[in-house]
Amino acid sequence: MITIREIAKLANVSRGTVDRVLNNRPGVSEETIVKVRTIADEYGYEPNALGQMLAAKKKHLHFGFIVFDTPVDFFFHDVIKAAEEKAVELKTFGVEVTIFRLKSLKETDVKKELDMIEEERLDGIAITPLQLPSIDQFLLHMEENGIPVVFYNMKIERPSLCYVGCNYFESGRVAAGLIAMVIQEEGKILAATSFHKETRSFTDRLAGFITELTREYPHINLVNQNDVFVFQKDEYEPVLKAICDDEEIKALYIINPGDYGICEAIAKIDPSHRIKIITNDLLKEKIYLLKNKTITAVIGQEPEIQGKLPLQILFDYMCKGILPVKEHITHLSIYIKQNV
Repeated sequence: MITIREIAKLANVSRGTVDRVLNNRPGVSEETIVKVRTIADEYGYEPNALGQMLAAKKKHLHFGFIVFDTPVDFFFHDVIKAAEEKAVELKTFGVEVTIFRLKSLKETDVKKELDMIEEERLDGIAITPLQLPSIDQFLLHMEENGIPVVFYNMKIERPSLCYVGCNYFESGRVAAGLIAMVIQEEGKILAATSFHKETRSFTDRLAGFITELTREYPHINLVNQNDVFVFQKDEYEPVLKAICDDEEIKALYIINPGDYGICEAIAKIDPSHRIKIITNDLLKEKIYLLKNKTITAVIGQEPEIQGKLPLQILFDYMCKGILPVKEHITHLSIYIKQNV
């Protein structure tokens, strides 16, 4: 591994100049910055771990990890656990991480929480940018104050350091392929989602699902393509009625499953598992639904990565000056009875 002394020799500059470039300090020409960084990248320069720790401690960095921990957001349980683990790790570098758990999706409640978070004067933010006016205003304030923001789980058309999360369109395509396999590429199917249709996770998954069905599986009929069922907790009647009224229905794609209560409700009216259920986001508490064949397959999106990587990206950017790639797309994992 190349050292600062060797970089300085190759670049024909002083060690102090190399140090200023690698630590993003002023007083160096743009030409020299490019030369030093190019050499460092080519030869795989890695900062000394002890030096990183000392530099981070001098900065007294404080990051905020904002997460929606509501009764309907079960997916984020694993995200929170991963973020908590990363917070402990970063503490050894003198970095404080506060995990802000927002317990409501109501606009007034979210605004109140975000106003309080702004008062913390954080050095970096990780957030799922739901489409709410209060979040849009919060992000605008972060941008105006030069505070780096990493989006995770969802992205919007706003400046950010990086996006860490799922490609929902591709997730929908995978779901179409899974359903095609389990119903042998022909027959009637239904689609349903929890709570509302306004999230990117719903719209992009549905778009990918329909695109793939149209392109590859013309003999599969998505009966309610223009009117996807939307259910609330313990309010599954339209979905259950559609299943009972048409014995030719072979499968159901549950786009955003909520707490999986709909799967348990379907199991009661369909004990023989005639309806094959494909859904998203594996919940550890609900693995038994895969094992007892209530659910045929679940598509995962690495919640652990979404909890840890945004904080690591903020640390690397603030302490090492490393600009991340604009997107880190998480892997789509397929879970069935045999591998959970």
